[in-house]
Amino acid sequence: MLSKKENEKLTRVGPRTPAGEFLRRYWHPVAVAAELRDQPIKRVRLLGEDLVLYRGENGAHGLMEEKCCHRGASLAYGKIEGDNLRCPYHGWLYATSGKCVEQPAEPGNSTYKDRVRQTAYPVEKLGGLLFAYLGPEPAPLLPRYDVLARTDGERRIVVLPQLDCNWLQPMENSVDPTHNHYLHSQRTGKPVHGDREADIQKYEFEVFDYGIMKKRLAKNGNGKLEVVNQHPLVFPNMLRQHHGREHYLQYRVPVDDGHTLFYEVYFIESANGATVEPSEDPPVEYAS
Repeated sequence: MLSKKENEKLTRVGPRTPAGEFLRRYWHPVAVAAELRDQPIKRVRLLGEDLVLYRGENGAHGLMEEKCCHRGASLAYGKIEGDNLRCPYHGWLYATSGKCVEQPAEPGNSTYKDRVRQTAYPVEKLGGLLFAYLGPEPAPLLPRYDVLARTDGERRIVVLPQLDCNWLQPMENSVDPTHNHYLHSQRTGKPVHGDREADIQKYEFEVFDYGIMKKRLAKNGNGKLEVVNQHPLVFPNMLRQHHGREHYLQYRVPVDDGHTLFYEVYFIESANGATVEPSEDPPVEYAS
């Protein structure tokens, strides 16, 4: 059991909180890239910050604070010009870096715009998702996990409804092996991990470079314990599983202290291992 102080330390994700500063050292998915093709401006909320994500006319992506630093107008109502975003109130124009590049009402020789910068964050596209980094520069490389980058199969994305819970709750639940038998099996009437679920005798946890490997062990025909199911919990907020040729990565995105958004990426290996030309925008399912 955590104390109230420990719980606060791990669950608060806003700026200048311990967990918030920790989580800002990682890339997080903020949207399906294809969503911005028809509607190039999208409101998003990540780590307690209200932001605007947009796609420029030349394909560049920008992510910046929703409220314009001039008078606080919402940039969600702005206008795309090239790869820049223009504020709908006074027309200040921002580059993807947040640099102000034009202030229509200022004198032509004014250098004021050179001293103005909207809070902005880098965005990268991978596996059909747009990832954002809200931490200090320089930004680390965006991890090219196999499910996101492999080319020997087909990829699809599932977006789950936002849950009214803290990000730590689904992460803690993922590394809890015993609830499967009592909760999920009771609901479905079937073993969660196959017919040997009822024979599980032992659970093991192995710490590795990227997180924790959760293992379930059951007796084999010789009466010895063997691993019948294992999958990693990838820190800080991912779950990785596979079933045969299907591989699966789930991101638990900390929207704010009380809400979590889930992006799932599935990758199905080709039967013969042949290289497949990856789709720029994989199929997307929005689960209800």
